[in-house]
Amino acid sequence: MKKLLLLIFIPSFIFSQEPNVITTFEFGSKPLKINELDVTLSYIDESPSPDYFATDFTLEPSSSVNYFSIGFMQDNFKEKFLMGLKADLFFKQMFGFNLDLSGGYLINANDNFKFGPKVDVTLFGIANKNIGELQNNTGYIQVNDTKFYDNEVKVSFQNVWFGLKPSFFAMFSPTKAFNVFANVGYSLNASLVNIGFSGEGFNENENTSATENLDADNLTFTINHPLGLEDPKKEAKFGFNGVNFSFGIGINFNQLKK
Repeated sequence: MKKLLLLIFIPSFIFSQEPNVITTFEFGSKPLKINELDVTLSYIDESPSPDYFATDFTLEPSSSVNYFSIGFMQDNFKEKFLMGLKADLFFKQMFGFNLDLSGGYLINANDNFKFGPKVDVTLFGIANKNIGELQNNTGYIQVNDTKFYDNEVKVSFQNVWFGLKPSFFAMFSPTKAFNVFANVGYSLNASLVNIGFSGEGFNENENTSATENLDADNLTFTINHPLGLEDPKKEAKFGFNGVNFSFGIGINFNQLKK
């Protein structure tokens, strides 16, 4: 989590010092389609003396999620173009995060109002639900080629995604330092589901992580409710496609100093 916060805030602070860069704070709603599932998961690690993990967990049904984002953008790149980078954060049953790169073409209606098409490219997104700890009773825990030496290794259910979000963007600038903006668009994403492991590596305080596919021979993933599903892996995938909208404020900190 600390690394994630540094990844978000350090670039925002650095770029906020540039004269034409706006720091953005955004609130919105986007698709998060989750099927209602009762799941039993078991796993045996790959160390010479393997440890065993088993748990039951539930996924609550969902259709959308509210999110908050922080980022930065330049709305006058070569006079007509918008460029930006932002991180979305949400919490609904689990922690979620995605990093988006933005680009757009802006039409200047007047000195205070701009609008035009914009596309956000989701470079990486992850929704992470903690489901328990794997106890280390035999020296170390091995997940594929990764070895953990913690007494307990955190286990999580993960959905990872990437994609595109074409949208319509509009921004009103009452002053050179402050902006108000809004987006409405449609998300198109591809996702995959796996089981994540995180803990301490060989060196003390060295955080490491690994993932395991649901099809792995040493992992069982059983959906207890609803019964009769032909493809449990498909049913466990989250859906991120659909209409999204947001609004926010932008601050040019360099202009505040004037």
